[in-house]
Amino acid sequence: MRRLALTASMLGLISLVACFKPGPAPIGGAVTIELSSSSGTLPVIPGGSATITATIYDQSNQGVTWTMVPVNFGSLSAPTSTSQSQSGQALESVTYTAPSNFSAGTTVTITATSISNPYISTSIGVKLSPIGITLQVFSPVTNTQVQTAYSQSVGPGQQLTLLAALLPSTVTTTSQPVSWTLAPADAGSLINPIPLAGEITYVAPATVSSPITATVTATVESNPNATASMRFTVLPSGAGPNVAIVNVDGGPVPTQIYPNGAFTSVTICNPESSSGATACQVVDGVLIDTGSYGLRILQAQIPRLNLPTLIDPYGNVLENCDSLADGSYLWGPVSLGDVYIAGDVGASVPIQVISSTNAVVPDGCSNGGTTELNTPQLLGANGILGIGPEPTDCTVAGVNYCDGSTQAVPPNLYYSCPSVGCMMTDSPVTVAAVQQVSNPASLFRINNLSGVSNENTGIVVQLPGVSGSAPSAMGTLTFVSTTELNNQLGNATVFTLDSNDHFTTIFNSQTLTNSFIDSGSNALYFPDSLTVCADKTQFFCPSSLTSYSAVAQGATQGQNTVNFSVDNADSLLSTSPTSAAFSTLAGPEGTYNSCSGGNISCVFDWGLPFFYGRTVFSHTDACTSAQTSCDPMTGAWWAY
Repeated sequence: MRRLALTASMLGLISLVACFKPGPAPIGGAVTIELSSSSGTLPVIPGGSATITATIYDQSNQGVTWTMVPVNFGSLSAPTSTSQSQSGQALESVTYTAPSNFSAGTTVTITATSISNPYISTSIGVKLSPIGITLQVFSPVTNTQVQTAYSQSVGPGQQLTLLAALLPSTVTTTSQPVSWTLAPADAGSLINPIPLAGEITYVAPATVSSPITATVTATVESNPNATASMRFTVLPSGAGPNVAIVNVDGGPVPTQIYPNGAFTSVTICNPESSSGATACQVVDGVLIDTGSYGLRILQAQIPRLNLPTLIDPYGNVLENCDSLADGSYLWGPVSLGDVYIAGDVGASVPIQVISSTNAVVPDGCSNGGTTELNTPQLLGANGILGIGPEPTDCTVAGVNYCDGSTQAVPPNLYYSCPSVGCMMTDSPVTVAAVQQVSNPASLFRINNLSGVSNENTGIVVQLPGVSGSAPSAMGTLTFVSTTELNNQLGNATVFTLDSNDHFTTIFNSQTLTNSFIDSGSNALYFPDSLTVCADKTQFFCPSSLTSYSAVAQGATQGQNTVNFSVDNADSLLSTSPTSAAFSTLAGPEGTYNSCSGGNISCVFDWGLPFFYGRTVFSHTDACTSAQTSCDPMTGAWWAY
């Protein structure tokens, strides 16, 4: 992703807005109402709530009235709404709160009726269940909690104990027994059940030759809708509570293949909440991007969460923009969420929630573009996990460009928008570092099997080798901790970065000073005279497989020769239409032999093909602008 964002980062970064872009007006001015529920398909438990949002097209700007059936079975809050756009589009929402006590599952039907035309109405059903369920995982060796997320890597023969807790707290497994299942059945075993305590132990297979995934599911016997699952990926080696699974599998959209996209799963929870079905959601298909900073999640992927957004003293919403050089952009509010990946947790992490509704964005964000990447089909992912070597999306080499400490006019990254929305002429605002979209890895605390909490200092990406193309590839993402043995540098070469977080690549008689590693780019991108593809013009199409070598050189230390090959992308992608992993994919960046003054022709983007068959480290910058001298190993660096 950094390759696309490079030009925008030079001009200034982007922000997201809470205003709405004029959508298509209904034919003939008819009123239409579309409803969505934050609970999705999962039931609401006693005392729980769901937000119902109506997207309204009505030129008369009169909104809707709200009713529910059964009447008085719970309550509806006063509606909140945005102002109408010129096309007549507005959003209006209410919060439904379930009764504090009920004994049987049911469905409450909530209806929005047009005020201007009472014959127009739309309804949505909210499922209610008297019982909810959550899972926690413990180490039977130390009896300490390992995590409260929903996915973890384990080693052969490892044992972990699962404990089910029922919601609300007045319900227990003594009165409502829980049954357990393992899928697939041969992916280990379940032993030592304690039915009255809602407890069971998962045992991984004693030997595995390749990664396998096991899912343990707990179901309340009296209510099959009340279920919770925990996934375990058994690795031949290198597993641990700080290790997440990486899948190069084509991405989360079944109808399209994302070539060379490395994806993982992220669990997001309402801040300071227990990880229950109403408080947390697992988001699969999140792109791992070492070329950007911060977690960005599509709003549509977390419908059951109610993450608090950051508001200034005047009631304005802090919006974040991530603008790409091709004219596309990501836009949405800065929200706080507890973030779990594997056994690591970051509390109240500022993340960007990418707005589902197309919004009016300031010109500084859109940069002349019109494409908002706010759906899985447009983004190719359900979110982006930016884990580059900086703590926030506005920090470079220890200097924060958005907090007002360095420059009076901040880059185009953050905007303060009133409830009626931003305007295209709005200017960016300064934002304190603690409110900036943050690299989750820089905030993680690792709760390992010994029960010791440690500060994270970086990440390690490991992917298997790929020869040409492969249907898929599975690797690992490790969060670095000084107390874990699975993240040591060993004999890896360390490359320090310059004041722009770049290193140098010497390639084909060019000294490319703006080089970087970027797992979010699906190819190697560099200036060269190779033939560009006629069909897929973002890639090279040499007449045959072509071998190259380049020298990677750190700012103050580190130098290695990297060998790689480039194949004909049109042929490669057409002859392997179901493959997701390609080691010889490359494309043009800038103009060959035109590097000058750090322009786009000085870039060598070492995208995902570089990561195949390697162990790649990235260290999070711990230097600050107040330090006149900083140990290079404390600052940003990478290694392999």
